[in-house]
Amino acid sequence: MEEKEKTKEQLIDELMKLHRQITELEKSEIRHQQIEKASTDNEEKYRILVELAADGILIETVEGRILECSTAGAKIYGYAKEEMIGLTIADLVPEEFSKKLPKVITDKETTHGIFVPRISKKKDGTIFPTEIATKIVRIGGKPRLIAYVRDITKPKEAEKKLRKARKIFASLFNSSPIAALYHDEDGRILNINPYFTKTFGYTLKEIRGRNIDEGMIYPENKIDEGERLTKKGLTFKGISEYETIRKKKDGTLIYVVISASPVIIDEKAQGTIALYKDITERKKAEEALRKSQQEFASLFNSSPEALAYLDEKGNIIDINPRFAELFGYNINEVKGRNLDNGMIHPPEKMGEGKWMTEKALKGKFYYETIRKKKDGTLFPVSISVSRVMLDGKLQGVIGMYRDITERKQDEQLHQVLYNISKATNSALSLDQLYPLIHQELGSIIDTTNFYIALVDEKEDKIFFPYNIDHAKPIHLPRTINHNSLVAEVIRTGKSILVNQEMI
Repeated sequence: MEEKEKTKEQLIDELMKLHRQITELEKSEIRHQQIEKASTDNEEKYRILVELAADGILIETVEGRILECSTAGAKIYGYAKEEMIGLTIADLVPEEFSKKLPKVITDKETTHGIFVPRISKKKDGTIFPTEIATKIVRIGGKPRLIAYVRDITKPKEAEKKLRKARKIFASLFNSSPIAALYHDEDGRILNINPYFTKTFGYTLKEIRGRNIDEGMIYPENKIDEGERLTKKGLTFKGISEYETIRKKKDGTLIYVVISASPVIIDEKAQGTIALYKDITERKKAEEALRKSQQEFASLFNSSPEALAYLDEKGNIIDINPRFAELFGYNINEVKGRNLDNGMIHPPEKMGEGKWMTEKALKGKFYYETIRKKKDGTLFPVSISVSRVMLDGKLQGVIGMYRDITERKQDEQLHQVLYNISKATNSALSLDQLYPLIHQELGSIIDTTNFYIALVDEKEDKIFFPYNIDHAKPIHLPRTINHNSLVAEVIRTGKSILVNQEMI
């Protein structure tokens, strides 16, 4: 009976042990399942991370045969993922590089996870630049080579373009015929071109790193201006054609035109390129021109002759005071008007005026004619014309008008006297001479009432051998002391100018 009970207890004990074992097994199974699930989850996360990576990821044997490849890695080389499996490193590099590859890759041949430049080959044979980082790790107890690959074709092209742009910039900067200076956002000088040295006397070694606002090229009275311009040059607006004065290394002051533009990188001003154009000679020329213009204006306005300045189309630009006095027009009345519109030309001289303007544009000439004043008075003038040339280009003409009324009258008087003298010394009788004298004098004075008086000093009498007088047809002889105008003139030997009231 006791043995049976022991057996029963043993059975119960064994059942309990078995129950505990089953419980432990169940727990172990749960843990195993958890581990498997965690492993599966990690593998999925790893796969997702690999697929999302921009860099290509390759898992290879240490002999260089590809076991796994990310989508990005396959795309970089131009293969499908399936095509990449089983390829070797030699298939992904140019032939000349494949010959140098080791048969077995050790840790020594890896880049220890650091990206280094490499030349790679696509499926279609295209050679392209890459960066590759390699490292040996153990996977499943076996050494595996993990390679990270980056296609740097675009960065290389961008770098090439950048180098080219920098070379072009350097070439333009250094070959510029205008002084150029490059400073950073704090005003520190980074570079100058050869023409800057030629203009200001400083070499790059002397001023590199110095601040532009130290005053090395600023006169004392321009330091504040310089600092203000430095700040303005960093703005997007920059500086355009600013005229001022700057100082050379030897202290010489020069006139310059400053233009400056900011160097913008990532929408931020990193510095400024400033151009300094030496305009000292231009300023001297402008000053000389200004003085010349003042001298011209002074001579023009003070000339005793009437002057008119016309453009190449004959429009009046200016007149001097003597022109205004002679013709009766002021500058406001004639400025901009065409000289040939008839304001100083009699109607019958309009064609002549246009002809003269055209002739004036071809060169100097002198001409005598008749012109008209503002009030309609006609008078004889001499006209001299000279062209105004600037840098070999016609700017207009200056016409000089001289009133030659008196000269013409004198010439006519001399002609009349010459004709009378010639007739007097000819074989004409007195009866023929007197009418001729009457006719000649009638060309210069009014001889409507005219007589010739002769003096007989012995008889002390005045006779009138020739008389054409509508008011007094007969002039009787009279003594020299007679109370008359003719007797007064004979007695004094002087002419008398009288009007009707005096008579």
